[in-house]
Amino acid sequence: MRINCLGIPCVTLFTDTHEGYITFLRGLGVIPVEQESHGMGNIRREAIATACSLFPNATYYCWLEPEKSNLPMFIPSIVRIMYQQDSELGLFNRTCMVSYPTEQALTYLFCRTVASNLVTFDIDYAFGPMVMSKRAIQYVLDYSGEYGDKWEAILIPRLRIIKEGLGISIVPIDFENDSRMTAIESGNPTMVLKRLGQLNNIIPSLIKEWASLNKPP
Repeated sequence: MRINCLGIPCVTLFTDTHEGYITFLRGLGVIPVEQESHGMGNIRREAIATACSLFPNATYYCWLEPEKSNLPMFIPSIVRIMYQQDSELGLFNRTCMVSYPTEQALTYLFCRTVASNLVTFDIDYAFGPMVMSKRAIQYVLDYSGEYGDKWEAILIPRLRIIKEGLGISIVPIDFENDSRMTAIESGNPTMVLKRLGQLNNIIPSLIKEWASLNKPP
């Protein structure tokens, strides 16, 4: 497992999982914790809060997604940059999208274009992985799910962090999507509907939240 090779502890939630697989994860150095909450937003907050409770002395925490197996290799460099820049939040800007299914790439690019125009700098807004300080994590944990508590649960807090003026580091990365996922998802009607659902969740919440943050007093 790539993250284990970097010496970074990994915490994951599980539910209805075969004991043999849980043992396998432990063998890889993963810390499996039984999930208690339900719903996309709640589960994300639970996972982050669990990592904080297990490693209270950590300086930075990274939100990862298991399908992005190539992402761990970029963690050390962004942590170094965050430390140098005294940043509270570290985000990744992908430099190329050719490895993705076309419909997924267009979804990400649409979100990136809208968000970048609003915040006035290039931000790969809908790309989930990020590195957070304890101060930044609190914005994620404090989010109450007012825009549906789905994909936006880890995105809206980014806007609030930006608006508050906390230090942010954005690092360009040459990330490639897993070719197996690309083969399975390309042209898949179920995945097309999922991408549409993501857009309908992410874009309206992005626009409404940014407008509310910039509303004249």
